[in-house]
Amino acid sequence: MKRTKLDYIEYIGGILLLTLGVALSSKAGLGTGSLDSINFALVERTGLNLSVIIVGMAGVAILISALIRRQKPRLKPLIAAFLMAVFTEGWVSVVETISIQSFLMQLFVFFSALICIAFGLAIYLKPKLPANPNDDITVSLHEVYHLRIGTAKLVVDLTAIGIALLLNGPIGVGTLLLTFLLGPLVNQINAIFFNPRILPMNREMKMSNVNESLN
Repeated sequence: MKRTKLDYIEYIGGILLLTLGVALSSKAGLGTGSLDSINFALVERTGLNLSVIIVGMAGVAILISALIRRQKPRLKPLIAAFLMAVFTEGWVSVVETISIQSFLMQLFVFFSALICIAFGLAIYLKPKLPANPNDDITVSLHEVYHLRIGTAKLVVDLTAIGIALLLNGPIGVGTLLLTFLLGPLVNQINAIFFNPRILPMNREMKMSNVNESLN
């Protein structure tokens, strides 16, 4: 497929928006996304930079997907992981300047995060460039165990929540809202603003499009 400058602008711009949402969800203090909670918990436990943890966990996700498929690891998703690592750490530093002094402000920051994550996902997946390795776990479960994409994603999210709880990660009501609202919200954004070929999270996907992003 011939790439255009717009493809790369959408890809990087979408990841920028997505990672801003991740940073805002952490700042809100109501709970981060399931997999993000593991990353933040490991930062607290190890003292390592967030970017290092994100790239390391992306490597783990790639190995898990390879084990599920019993194939060689797919390394292209590390591109997205590296960009997300750098941008997330940068945004976390930026949002530290936000002062949250009321529950209403917490809600505002959290729902701003939800909107940023949803739009960021829709935009960065649109060009079908390499996707986040975490998404590849979902796809591998679909391919090997024939789970619906929504079911496979829920299995990944609930497993991640369990691990994050064991690590005393930032799990809260926001985590549950992100787990159950993000997929439908991304679907609505795709239906209204973009071509519906983009990765939907809570309904059956066209696997040829997803695999093109992950391979």
